[in-house]
Amino acid sequence: MKRFPDTALLCILLSAALMVAGCSGKPKEDPVRQQIEAISSMKEIGLVEYRVRKIIKADDQGEWYKIGDRMILLSCTAYLKAGIDLSEFSPDDVEADRKKGMVTVTLPHARLLSIDIPPSEIRQEWDQVTLLRWPFSAKERNELLRQGERQIRGSVPSLGILQKAEENAVKFFKGAFSELGFNDVNVVFK
Repeated sequence: MKRFPDTALLCILLSAALMVAGCSGKPKEDPVRQQIEAISSMKEIGLVEYRVRKIIKADDQGEWYKIGDRMILLSCTAYLKAGIDLSEFSPDDVEADRKKGMVTVTLPHARLLSIDIPPSEIRQEWDQVTLLRWPFSAKERNELLRQGERQIRGSVPSLGILQKAEENAVKFFKGAFSELGFNDVNVVFK
C-alpha cells in the first residue's frame, strides 16, 4: 500500500483562492469568514489516497453434475481516496475567538470518497478449464471484479485509511487557520 497525502496541495490551493478573493478590489472582509466560506463552498476534501492490489480467485468445481474443473485468477489495482465530505459542514461548525487566538472546527468523520479500478490495471493471471467445461464469460469475470470491489470496501476500516484521512484533516485545518493568526486550533469530529 502506498499513501499519497493531498494536504500540502490543498493548503496551497486554498491559500491561492483566498489571495485571489482578497485582490478583488472589494472592501476587505474578515479573513476568517473568507476561509470558512471557501471551505464551505467545496464539496469534499480528499486527504489521502491508497493503492491496493487485490487477487480474486474463483473455483467452479466439485458439483456432482459438472464434469471437470474451471478455475480463474484475476488481479487488479484499486485506488481508494478518503477525506471529508463537506456537504455536512456549515459555517456554524467553526467557532473563532480572535482575541484569544482560538478556533474550534467541527467536522464530519472521514469516509471513503471514491474507489477506482482502472480497466488497464485488471489482469487475468491464470485460468484452467478442462475439456468438458466452458471458459469464464465476460459477465462472470465482471461479477468476480464486483465481488473483489465489495471485499476491498469491506476492508477499509482495517486499512487505516480513514484514520489517516482524519489525521491529515487536523493538519490541514490547523495549517489553514494558523496562517490567519490563530495559535490554538482545535479540530473535533462529529
